[in-house]
Amino acid sequence: MKHVPLPVEQLPSGERRSLVECYYASVDWSNPQAVRRILNAYEDVLITIPAQHEEEKQKLIRYLKRDGYKYENGRIVSHALDAALVYAIPTTGLDAEHLYVYIDRINASIESDPSLAIGSTKELIEATLKTILHGHGSSYDDKKDDIPKLLKQVQKILELAPEEVDNFKKGAEIIKKVLSNLGSVAVGIAELRNLYGSGHGRGQQPKGLTTRHAKLVVGAGTTLCLFLLETYEHRNNAKS
Repeated sequence: MKHVPLPVEQLPSGERRSLVECYYASVDWSNPQAVRRILNAYEDVLITIPAQHEEEKQKLIRYLKRDGYKYENGRIVSHALDAALVYAIPTTGLDAEHLYVYIDRINASIESDPSLAIGSTKELIEATLKTILHGHGSSYDDKKDDIPKLLKQVQKILELAPEEVDNFKKGAEIIKKVLSNLGSVAVGIAELRNLYGSGHGRGQQPKGLTTRHAKLVVGAGTTLCLFLLETYEHRNNAKS
């Protein structure tokens, strides 16, 4: 005889609770990707809770807040720095869900491990650039192309290349300078990651790097990613 388990909703409440507890026990809570899957499930639950159970919904939101999360616009975010970027990702039309993993990793480490936060910010920028190129249908070498090369490609397809600014446009030189600085931010973060980030084994812990430095890098990096994603969305909407 083949054993066919009952659907979860038909199990006695004690068994359902046991199943949930077993699942939670199997989750690697140190893995941002695993945590993000849980948060995605919680988002689905919060969206579908009917109005008559608002008290239970607020109870779950309070639990999330206690653990350092907040629920805004249908998304669960863990730090104010990532809020705008988190909200922008679903609106771009890109297959960009994987970017949440980098955001969660940054938020989990920005206070406790500045080096990891810096390394993860570099990875977020690189992943954002590749996501935009993939969405546009542009090719790139996944192993050889570094951030400067990827950014140059993205700037071209998003019409953000400094050399393409109309010289007769008002403030052309200032616009060129700002667009050039986009590259400086991306390259600077990549270089800082090589010096202080988590991507290389080291004989000792880097000195002088604090949470405030990590916040500066994360703030600049996430702002760059947000700008590129919003520009992609704007260009796409203009075509349709």
